Amino acid sequence: MINKLADIPINDVLKKYIFIFIGASSLALAVVLFLIPNHIVAGGTPGISIIINYFTGIPAGMLMFFINIPLVLMSMKYISREFAVRTIFSIVVSSSMVDILREYFQVTAWTNDPILSSIFGGIAIGIGLGFIIAGNASAGGPSIVARFIADRMHWKQNNVIIALDFIIVIAAGIAFGRIESALFSLIVVYATGQGLNAIISGRPSKKVVHIFSKNIKLLSHHIVEVLGRDGVILEEVSGEPHEKQKVLMIIVENNKIRVVQEIVKEHDNDGYMVVIEASELH
Repeated sequence: MINKLADIPINDVLKKYIFIFIGASSLALAVVLFLIPNHIVAGGTPGISIIINYFTGIPAGMLMFFINIPLVLMSMKYISREFAVRTIFSIVVSSSMVDILREYFQVTAWTNDPILSSIFGGIAIGIGLGFIIAGNASAGGPSIVARFIADRMHWKQNNVIIALDFIIVIAAGIAFGRIESALFSLIVVYATGQGLNAIISGRPSKKVVHIFSKNIKLLSHHIVEVLGRDGVILEEVSGEPHEKQKVLMIIVENNKIRVVQEIVKEHDNDGYMVVIEASELH
């Protein structure tokens, strides 16, 4: 999706800000329509803001702004001025939109089903983060704190982010007084990752299949015969001279995996397949 939008012939700076605006708006809608009304949190600043809002009544958007801005200022030594400006724009749009929708327009939840809210809220946040990243900015939050901690403690930044999100999820369960809030929040965190991956890499439409067989040439022949060469990439990987099995790597559409499986079964009872996503194909 982002790659197609990126091809639109407009000024590059304007394009980045459009991406950021779309992303920040998606994030804000997720918070207002799905998370706050159902006492579910996301990872990062939105999650922290929802918890504090529950206890204090301070508008969640205002909390998002006042938590994020000091973090951005703290990270100035790590990021460029342009990146910082775009990140502040992202924070201003998302936080102000949360309060405008919730406090002024009194927008209510689209659904009170916590499972649906967790899934669609998480996906909307993931999509939003994807657009913000595509605009070469950040939504703020734990990613900044994680970098600060990782640099000083010599830990991996991703591990720090996971730990911080886990703490926020546990805090939700304690704050709302029910374990279900923490469990639904975990769904949000997972769905956010899936939405982010989909918007950045695109939904994987192909699989990489490794076929281990003694009859590689025969299988190659039948795979090409059935599927054709169009869209099928074949690569034979030779093993050591003493090995009886060789490996055939092919890349096929998702809906053709079963066909390949039947070909392997038919021509080599001892052959087997290992299938992985081909999300990095370009």
